[in-house]
Amino acid sequence: MSIIPLTYSAELTDQNTFLRDILSVKFQLSHSLIIRLKQQQKIKVNGNICRTNYQIKAGDLVTIDLDLMEENEIIPEAYPLDIIYEDADFLVINKPAGMSVHPSTRNGGGTLANAVTYYWQQSGQNTRFRPINRLDKDTSGLILIGNSQFAHQGMFQKFQQFNQRRIERYYLALAEGLFEQDCGRINQPIARQSENSRKRIVNPDGQKAITHYQVLERYQDCTLLLLSLETGRTHQIRVHLSDLGHPICGDELYGSMSCLLKRQALHAGVLRFIHPRTEQELTLIAPLPRDMQTAIIRLGGTLKLNVAEYI
Repeated sequence: MSIIPLTYSAELTDQNTFLRDILSVKFQLSHSLIIRLKQQQKIKVNGNICRTNYQIKAGDLVTIDLDLMEENEIIPEAYPLDIIYEDADFLVINKPAGMSVHPSTRNGGGTLANAVTYYWQQSGQNTRFRPINRLDKDTSGLILIGNSQFAHQGMFQKFQQFNQRRIERYYLALAEGLFEQDCGRINQPIARQSENSRKRIVNPDGQKAITHYQVLERYQDCTLLLLSLETGRTHQIRVHLSDLGHPICGDELYGSMSCLLKRQALHAGVLRFIHPRTEQELTLIAPLPRDMQTAIIRLGGTLKLNVAEYI
């Protein structure tokens, strides 16, 4: 899908305003993006390439071509993608468990970044891989990806959505043991266990981390939870639930192996956000993967749950 240009028709109140102010105020473009647009001659007024010190006249049509040439060091690899949503600005993928989001080495492969780069290459797009959110390798679910620097910037700079909760993420998890309370709020700071360790721990000197949980179903010795995040710390849900004494089933880093499935039973099932171009709210849902469905059935669940009722 091609990237749609930005357009703005100048009004009387814009008379004699510098073009650079239109770019930064009306379009909310970052300084770095404006520089790149200038370098690649992507800024036009009335169809003509224009300098940013041009003084706007009422009725001028400003057009920004967001299709920038970019260096992409990711090696494209063909891999089937479960695309939940796509438009000119964003791509939302339902990532399978076992796939890393980004290569760990310069020429690494087998990741979502490699697969998306290939997908874009086949449609003629030369775009850098810009995930808005990330998931652990063995966590399945929704990942939001910006199709351009403008889209990526729009989520972080224009609205500062994570801070204003304009992006909401909901996870489904099977946790060990039975929760006594039907819902709760976990407010425990998280820090790295040691400088060279990938493991995190609850630590009063750590970064602020807040997780909300709601019990959906209780089984004999496990609980199905719906969780949402106020913050996005590494391994946040896994650390918080483990600290409560209810580690996620199959989470060998923060709990133990499970006979129910071969990875942590954590799925990013719902993503809700305000689109920076259209200002419309989008709610996207990815169904539970087969391994978690099988685990729930083995526990006596029926899979009749409608997650949309709880968000």
